[in-house]
Amino acid sequence: MAGYGIIGCGYAGGIHADNLAGLPGARLAAAFDLDYERSKAFVRDTGAYAAPTIEELCSNREVEAVIITTPNNSHVTPAILAAEAGKHVFCEKPVALSLKDTKEMLDAAEKAGVHFFAAHTTNFIRGVQTAKALLAAGEIGELLMIEAVHTDWAGPQKTIGWKQMKEISGGHLYHHMHEVDLICQLGGLPASVYAKGKNLVHHGEGCGDEEDAIFLNMELQGGGFASLTIGSAFRLGDHFVKLQGKTGGILMDFKNSFVRLENDRGETLYPMQENEAEDEERRSGYRKNRTDAGRGFGKPGMKTSSWMRSIFYKELMCFDEAVRTGNTAPGCETLLDGSAALNCVKVLDGARESMAVGLPVRLEAR
Repeated sequence: MAGYGIIGCGYAGGIHADNLAGLPGARLAAAFDLDYERSKAFVRDTGAYAAPTIEELCSNREVEAVIITTPNNSHVTPAILAAEAGKHVFCEKPVALSLKDTKEMLDAAEKAGVHFFAAHTTNFIRGVQTAKALLAAGEIGELLMIEAVHTDWAGPQKTIGWKQMKEISGGHLYHHMHEVDLICQLGGLPASVYAKGKNLVHHGEGCGDEEDAIFLNMELQGGGFASLTIGSAFRLGDHFVKLQGKTGGILMDFKNSFVRLENDRGETLYPMQENEAEDEERRSGYRKNRTDAGRGFGKPGMKTSSWMRSIFYKELMCFDEAVRTGNTAPGCETLLDGSAALNCVKVLDGARESMAVGLPVRLEAR
């Protein structure tokens, strides 16, 4: 039975711990958090060990793999320590806030001969997998354009969480990197990115310092285009990814929880989540937080939706198969070979540079 260590006993760590309890052949062996009392409460009734330091968790013989769920700016040290201790590494998204840090983590894993898994959760949504399969099957012909939008409204919060602080989370650009990852997964690493961003309305008490409106324009390697709009300054928010091809199009509508294929043969609808109950749960979540998406920020102890538990479980299964058998499950290749982590952070770093200099930035494939 594979023993897992969790570093970071907050919201995401709790989801992974619950899923480990239901994953055959896996168990929680140890946990660490900067708040030692929270570590002890986290492992209570599990038989797992509350490690007082990251080093002690990584040296624990019962730990075969480490799941890192700390804030975004603190993934590098535990990832490298775990790899150097011979532990496989599962790292929450974004894996790092710079390409330099990403490369250091991947290099450490390669040198140690362990797996490094980029937990880009969106890839495990049923509708995203459907869209990938439809694109690969030629259902819309050659991919020409990708249009992605992930916008909402967030008002001032009672307490400012780390996700609203750029130094810790990377802001909307890095923390909400799912659409950038999808663009890279579907269209490859873009050739260039031009970005603009500004904090339009979130100032003063209860607000962080991140840009609340960000716009990316990208040129794809094949000559097509991609665009992304993200932020929390949008009263009329939306959440979708559109793929435009020569012979048809695919809409992944996350807000209304369905996938639509349109081509010369007509229109076909597909579910977004695993079942209708999860689709309705996702739709109701958007309706519930329509006037303040800030209430939906993941906090320790917050109840997790069924659809989110499902995709977390599927990605954990992918990682666990690599840990136990050394095999890579179909569809998980880019998450285990480093390319998804590198490509995503290349675009994010390029967008950050573009916002700073006011010019397009070329992205290097190597």
